[in-house]
Amino acid sequence: MSLFIDLHINNGDVVLDAGLTPTYLTDRAVIAQDIVHAILDTGLAHLLVSDRGTGITADTQIKIKLLVEDDVRIMPGTVRVEQVSSGQWWVYADTINFGSISSSIIQTTTGAS
Repeated sequence: MSLFIDLHINNGDVVLDAGLTPTYLTDRAVIAQDIVHAILDTGLAHLLVSDRGTGITADTQIKIKLLVEDDVRIMPGTVRVEQVSSGQWWVYADTINFGSISSSIIQTTTGAS
């Protein structure tokens, strides 16, 4: 049995299966989705893109790390925010019960996930 269950949201829309029924995420995937939504809701993801190459980017990464570590399901000290390529930012962390997670925060070429 899953500890956490939530609707699967992709690009702001509920993901539907072939029968047009909403799909669900469980446990690790729920935590990853919640973290990305928290980052997007605060506007910090947009700061990463708009302030490229400035000292503000480092400050924004710290703010994101602190935000993610506030989630009680995340193991403190394990959060990393990295730019994997131009315009693509990912967050990595270890959960208390479900191992590691990684999620795209924002991709400037295709939108946020």
